[in-house]
Amino acid sequence: MITKCSCMLFENKGIVCRHVIRVLRGAKINELPNFYILKRWEKMCKRDIVYDGDGNPLDDNPIDYVDMETRRKISVARNKFEDLIRHAKNSSGGLDLLHSGLCDLESTISQSTLAVAHTSQQEQESFVGSSFPTQVDILTPTNIDARGTCSRIKGHRDKEKKAQPKKKLGVTVRVPRVCGTCKELVLHDSRKCPKKK
Repeated sequence: MITKCSCMLFENKGIVCRHVIRVLRGAKINELPNFYILKRWEKMCKRDIVYDGDGNPLDDNPIDYVDMETRRKISVARNKFEDLIRHAKNSSGGLDLLHSGLCDLESTISQSTLAVAHTSQQEQESFVGSSFPTQVDILTPTNIDARGTCSRIKGHRDKEKKAQPKKKLGVTVRVPRVCGTCKELVLHDSRKCPKKK
């Protein structure tokens, strides 16, 4: 049974909406029809190669043809290995046979690649074109001042505080002000004005 909904969630996002599920339950269908199960929701979704509109395989932009061929071989080998696991998981004898075969295959591959394997230093030397020296002499620095902690980098606020002159503690000079009661320029305010009494 194929149903379509006006919310278009399945058509736009590939997810079955609650309206379709409600209709399927009303029709007494307990399992989702195969029409609604998209390939991207299956376990085997990554097995096939995805192509773009021009028919080119969508890979992680292989650098050259050899790299693309290696990736294709790895993909085919991975698919075959997943098929073997799926066939062997039903019987313990099949799993034992698969395990022993994998151990034999691992030992033969490790022996064949042991002679070919390069260390990272050899790869770097071949890239640079010269060999690294075996002994490196590092001289001690002439002047070492390791006492105390490093001073932190001062921000603009610290610089402003440093530029302002510090106020001296001691006698403050009184400034004459206009009294609110007598309206004269004197050294008192309206609270202590002698004319207030």
